[in-house]
Amino acid sequence: MLIRCIVYIAFAASIAAPAQEPTQPKLTPRIITATKQVTVFMGLERLMLQAVQKKDKTSLEAMLDDEFAIEMPNVDPLDGEDWVDSVTAKDFTLKSFVIRQMSVTDLGDSAVVKYDRIQESTYQGKPDGGEFFVVDLWKKSGDSWKLANRYVAKVSSVPSIPKPIKPTGKQ
Repeated sequence: MLIRCIVYIAFAASIAAPAQEPTQPKLTPRIITATKQVTVFMGLERLMLQAVQKKDKTSLEAMLDDEFAIEMPNVDPLDGEDWVDSVTAKDFTLKSFVIRQMSVTDLGDSAVVKYDRIQESTYQGKPDGGEFFVVDLWKKSGDSWKLANRYVAKVSSVPSIPKPIKPTGKQ
């Protein structure tokens, strides 16, 4: 009986305990000098999003690894061909985008790129934008980089484009 009571109390305490995810620290605006890798991959990510805006299938396909897949919560993964078709379809329009908070982990012949993307977009004429957390795996292919995998999670449906910070020289 005592053991059953202890198990019950432990179970009840675990349910009442707060989530074990880390608390979200406040985002402090500061000017950070981009690393060489951030500069390279910021350029690649912008080129890819500009190709989506222009509905340029040829450019998009050239940037993708043959085994490319994109994964998002609560949906089946999409292969490269299906993803390119979906973002270049008449129903989808990427009006604008902002990439921020990028970091790159260089693994030699591959790189993990993490960033926040804010976008204004429509799907079938209805707003479909917001804020997204993106993790990309890029692979070296000869002298260029190819996107091998993309993981995207929507953080918010309301895009909040931050106002530019004017340097004061005190940061």
